Amino acid sequence: MSDDETRSDAPERCPICETPYDSVSVHEDGVAVNLIENDRYRRVCFEPIDEEGTARLRFYHHTHEQVGTSPPGERGTPGGRVP
Repeated sequence: MSDDETRSDAPERCPICETPYDSVSVHEDGVAVNLIENDRYRRVCFEPIDEEGTARLRFYHHTHEQVGTSPPGERGTPGGRVP
């Protein structure tokens, strides 16, 4: 199961870093996360939850603006070698 919209049972702020988030999704199967040079999201926090006896991970998706960083395309070269 995956739900990319903000869920009604999700808290207003991320319970991991206490920062606002753009969306939240819940996963019960395997996942892969790669945020290197991601134009939309800077970070994703993970919270283990139990939904009706099923172990799942809730992902809180934070944009660059929400965490105070610039998207990769606004930072110069990959890896920040040149500002």
